[in-house]
Amino acid sequence: MAMVHAIVADLMFGSKVAATARAHGVDYRGARSLAGLREASGDPALVVVDLEAELPDGDPLDAIAEALRRTPTPKVVAFAGHLLTDRLEAARRAGAHEVLSRGGFASGLERLMASMASASGSAQDEPPEQQ
Repeated sequence: MAMVHAIVADLMFGSKVAATARAHGVDYRGARSLAGLREASGDPALVVVDLEAELPDGDPLDAIAEALRRTPTPKVVAFAGHLLTDRLEAARRAGAHEVLSRGGFASGLERLMASMASASGSAQDEPPEQQ
């Protein structure tokens, strides 16, 4: 089963990410701190980082670095509001595999979780692609 670790600032949006992951048979582990991300068990195929999260023990950019040090290295997707161009560019420089606006991340969430599920062979009946 594919696994996703995530730091998402907004509880409602985090719930949407978790529900979408679970709907595709992807194990979701949310964290509210760098320590929580480190302590999350398992080897995630994907780490999602909300660049707007206010962490008690560091910066969301540190979460990107933490994820990239893992073995095996997961795919790292970072997102923030489209006006936060400095944060988005900093995530690119930090090595995130994909850097998206919040809207871009939200609109691609179904596809992202479906691809994680199919890559691990745990895809459930996937919803039809939306036009």
